[in-house]
Amino acid sequence: MKIEGPNKTQKTSETKKKGKVSGGGSFGDLIGAGAPSVGGSNATQSIAHLESLLAVQGTDDPAEKAKRNKMHIRADHLLDQLENLRMALLTGQLTVGHVIDIADVVASHREKISDPEMTALLDEIDLRAQVEIAKMRVSLRSL
Repeated sequence: MKIEGPNKTQKTSETKKKGKVSGGGSFGDLIGAGAPSVGGSNATQSIAHLESLLAVQGTDDPAEKAKRNKMHIRADHLLDQLENLRMALLTGQLTVGHVIDIADVVASHREKISDPEMTALLDEIDLRAQVEIAKMRVSLRSL
């Protein structure tokens, strides 16, 4: 190809028409029928919005994390007290003090719990502790 200057260009080669396009109908018919709808674009945007919402929800709130840590500490303390009670019961060294400790721990944490199942469980522990305290007091009076 020879370059002759800024205003002179070579004539482009022409393509020859070869008849009808395969697929039937003319170009106007294809446009009139409309392009097939593409649902992927809207779906992709919806997924992108959903992913951004999930990302925002996935971040930990420092206040919520501190609250969860306090709940874990309270739960560990209660489980430790129950373990002490169990060991005292198994070794035959159960005292009224052990049972009163459990009743105190349950009473001190009751108002901080909003889960109804956990509240029911604490109610059962408290009821059992109160029954055991009453039985021990009766047995101590008879001595």
